Amino acid sequence: MSAIGWVDFSSEHRDKVKSVIDLLSTPGVIDELGIGVVRDSFSDSLFPGVSTIQTRAKYFLTVPRIFKDYERLPAHKRRRRKLADYLNEHENLCMEAMVGNHQDDPQDGIIGESFANKQGEVQRKPSSAYWTGIRQFGLIKTNLSLQVFSRKFANPDQPLLDLVQGTDKTKGDDPDATEQANATINGPAYDEDWIENLTVHLSQEEASFLSRQIEARVPMCLLGQILLDSDVRKQFLDLPNDWNFTTLADEAPFLSQFPGDLQMIIAAARDFWQLMCGAHIRYNCLLQGRHGTSALREEFEGEWDEWKAELASFDWDRWDTGFLWELAKHHHRRVREHTIRFVESWIEGIRDDQPVATLDELVTRQERFNKKSRARLNPTAEESVGKWVGIADLNYRLSQARTIISDIHRGLTASEGDDA
Repeated sequence: MSAIGWVDFSSEHRDKVKSVIDLLSTPGVIDELGIGVVRDSFSDSLFPGVSTIQTRAKYFLTVPRIFKDYERLPAHKRRRRKLADYLNEHENLCMEAMVGNHQDDPQDGIIGESFANKQGEVQRKPSSAYWTGIRQFGLIKTNLSLQVFSRKFANPDQPLLDLVQGTDKTKGDDPDATEQANATINGPAYDEDWIENLTVHLSQEEASFLSRQIEARVPMCLLGQILLDSDVRKQFLDLPNDWNFTTLADEAPFLSQFPGDLQMIIAAARDFWQLMCGAHIRYNCLLQGRHGTSALREEFEGEWDEWKAELASFDWDRWDTGFLWELAKHHHRRVREHTIRFVESWIEGIRDDQPVATLDELVTRQERFNKKSRARLNPTAEESVGKWVGIADLNYRLSQARTIISDIHRGLTASEGDDA
């Protein structure tokens, strides 16, 4: 079995690699043509703080509580006990408590549930999966990566302003300044025995707090706008579960209430996939022609014809390819030059109705740039392909955001007396 050895990468770099590895087992998400960075730029604009490996909203609160509990330890105990060990131990305790407390109320999304009654540990703990959102929503006020924050937070002599204002490479502006501990960790009040009674459900107080934090920190994104208005939130959750992002963008009645800039981003995200879906259809046509079956090749050629017919009504007047690169830059995401050339050439090609052979050459070249020696369309490649290879849809974290919003909504509408 192959293994990954970490050299000198930050914890955030490791987390990004782990996120990619987590996705590889999910059909229809492998990025063969290199458009994932554009997808992620849209996702950051629509649902910031949410990731594809998050499961339930409750974890946004459990992780800060563990840090808060560690902070409350006497200084001499903190000096003797590594925060990394404390965090690992208490995340395992949370996992075991959640599993036990849901024996009669089975719930999806309990991280590590399959490990609860076995020896061994889940590799992706909530602290890793939720760290970006925890920072984004101001639940822990820091710019540091999880690894660096944990190391510095474990030091009882560490000035808190360093944790609030510093980055992985720099300290805060005033290392001699002192702040109250609650300026670093933010959250609703909780009982000392909170782990013992832990469930995935949010109480009213927890849901209200988390909703307010998201609304305050990311008010102009789709996530924030949905939470800001209770009627919109209900309408969103009433949408059919099988709606993808394209259907949401085309048919959700409440989108017209949102700010114009957000409506533009939603439309651009929807249009980007409509345009690039054709490239992925051609990719699969080429794969079936080289490594697959004539029956599947004919099926995908039929999908190509349908896609071309739908493209006839595409609103080119509202499309701006340059906006893709502006958005990526805004979110500090680097799009490779060969991907920029591919996307621009593909869109220009379909707009000008260039021959299929020309478009196929663009796709073939891009896969080789993106996958190099692992490209399936290389002349020497020997592959066995299934029904579909590569990205099948772009939903921009919609399903994960829906779960987070649903958890918050349930907590906000819970009857008095419901516990966590």
